[in-house]
Amino acid sequence: MRAYRRNALREDAARAKLVKVAVDGAPYLRKVDLAAHAGYAPLLRALHGMFASCLAVRGGGGGDGEGTKLVDLVTGAEYVPTYEDKDGDWMLVGDVPWK
Repeated sequence: MRAYRRNALREDAARAKLVKVAVDGAPYLRKVDLAAHAGYAPLLRALHGMFASCLAVRGGGGGDGEGTKLVDLVTGAEYVPTYEDKDGDWMLVGDVPWK
């Protein structure tokens, strides 16, 4: 049983696409497995769960996450998810297809 669990964990790790995420002003970073989400909307819900003490999810009913915003609960400021590509440029999450 022990070897089976170890092998299963290795398989899960091989499929994982981990990225570090941070929110401006939040005192901590988190890791997110992109392979565990089917699109941008589930990813935003996961980010809300991780940073629930300082963020809320508002807007957009579409399944692709379009129009959905992460909003600071205290100031009302909207956060736009971005990522840094391999060239060091900041890109908007959602500008490229999920896959």
